[in-house]
Amino acid sequence: MDESNAGWWERRAAGLDHDDEVLHGTVTTQAAVVRLRDQLEKAHIARVLPLTPEARVLDLGGGAGRLSLWLAPNVREVTLVEPSEAHLDVARRLAGARGIDNITFVGSTADAFELEPARYDAILIGGMLTHLSDPAIEALVEPLACALAPGGRLVIKEPVSTDGRDRVDERREQGELLYVARFRRRERYVELFGARLPLLYQRATLAHPIPFFLGGTNEAAEATGESSSRWIERLTPLWVRMDPWLQSIELATRATPGLRHLLAPVPVLQDLYVFGAAGADRVGSDAPGLSVVVIAYNEAECLEPVIAELSAHLTTAAIDFELVLVDDGSSDGTLSIMERLAARDARVRLVPLSPNRGIGGALRAGFDAARGEHITWVPADGQIGPDTVAELYRRRGEAPMLTTIYASRADAFYRHIISQTLNLFIRVRSGELAKSGGNYLFERAAWIAHAPREDDSMMISTAFRKNLRDAGVEIVEVSISARARVAGRSKVLNPKTILRTLLSAAKISR
Repeated sequence: MDESNAGWWERRAAGLDHDDEVLHGTVTTQAAVVRLRDQLEKAHIARVLPLTPEARVLDLGGGAGRLSLWLAPNVREVTLVEPSEAHLDVARRLAGARGIDNITFVGSTADAFELEPARYDAILIGGMLTHLSDPAIEALVEPLACALAPGGRLVIKEPVSTDGRDRVDERREQGELLYVARFRRRERYVELFGARLPLLYQRATLAHPIPFFLGGTNEAAEATGESSSRWIERLTPLWVRMDPWLQSIELATRATPGLRHLLAPVPVLQDLYVFGAAGADRVGSDAPGLSVVVIAYNEAECLEPVIAELSAHLTTAAIDFELVLVDDGSSDGTLSIMERLAARDARVRLVPLSPNRGIGGALRAGFDAARGEHITWVPADGQIGPDTVAELYRRRGEAPMLTTIYASRADAFYRHIISQTLNLFIRVRSGELAKSGGNYLFERAAWIAHAPREDDSMMISTAFRKNLRDAGVEIVEVSISARARVAGRSKVLNPKTILRTLLSAAKISR
């Protein structure tokens, strides 16, 4: 039997009388549930996979183009590889109808497709590996690793078992076995790919806040009637925005003995894995000595003079550097300024994010994209001057991480009170001193090995230091001064951000 199950999908596709790419390639029959799941999964991928307009994407086993058609308008090119011609026909028709002309359609199984070295900035595999045997997957690992460009990402989304046991789903027609799906242990894909590619992220694709009396996700989906479907469609935009919060609540509930029984068990769920490019833990010969990640949200007034000052100072100091500019979903022209800066200076790289992820998400995207042997960051408001960046880099040999404490800070008194209150709460919860926006410098290898992979909140810096401390990695504190911002107003110490920080801090223990 062809383990790609192409024959099974050919028959299913031929039996559908529509070209809805979201409903092709699934065995779930409730359309509203499938569409909701599609939106939640896409939003999750967007959060963990920063792609630039120049990115080249491979959608391996991409079915009728659910992800290819979604990504193509925002990247340079997409290659859709799919063994089912019926699915490819659907994808071609939809691409033509939508005016999408940067997708290459390839009819092939994964093992027969010839992968070019260092070709792709992102490789997506969704629901394909579950139909392959372990030896077949093992044969793909090396070609996939070689096909990733420097800094590239391999994104895998597969159904997995949560109870440590492998499960098998078989479908037959007239007694003939046509379809086999293997629900492996959650750890298995890390074992298969992790020896060759560093794991950067792993989490369920969406929350499962289903009460115990419904029995589970399958039962909840089957209970979806026509009226329920209409409500699901209306609530989908809100659900997508709430999903990261719902996941956090679900994880905390399932981890609490007295509460876990309130939620239905999930014996099989979809996990999202993100692996870095091969050699992501090593610095290439062409990598700069220092990456400075500059995060910005609606900082059009500040950005240009801050970058000009930073570039000039680091150049004068004879530091081999790159600037990684992260636009966190700005709406004021920040992104266009970044694009102009990147176009005229090869040392400037751009990481555009959409929608807004907050400080933690922006830092994560910047740190993941950075190529330097050492990495630091500054806000785009100019409060942390270039002399501080140069001083931290000069002292880089003192420890794998240099973190900062403010000796002085040009802020209004109420900001000091709020910052000190937050710091006290965070220190009580975690044993770590939050630096209230202070930057830090660290070895790139430390980020690869100890990055907190499930925290995109303002607590990401505290969680990173805690991981280093728990691993016995030395951290040295450096006293710095902060200036007044160049222009505009702060977007950090507002009620929404403070509440998010307190909730994130409450999850961390010593």
